[in-house]
Amino acid sequence: MNIQRHTHNRVVLYSKDICTITGKKYRAARKLYHTILQFFNKKSDQFITMEEFCSYTGIRAELVQGFLKY
Repeated sequence: MNIQRHTHNRVVLYSKDICTITGKKYRAARKLYHTILQFFNKKSDQFITMEEFCSYTGIRAELVQGFLKY
């Protein structure tokens, strides 16, 4: 039997993802999320991408992808 796994590459990060990646509590992760939004001149209803998160924090994308659940 041939089982194929579908891999999805997520682009968008949420506050809960920042909790998982950084180990911060939800409120601190939410604050960091908003700080990154402001840094990239985005509106509060826009998303941050993994690329933006990595650029801001200096964490390599390979490490971040390992924490993301699909």
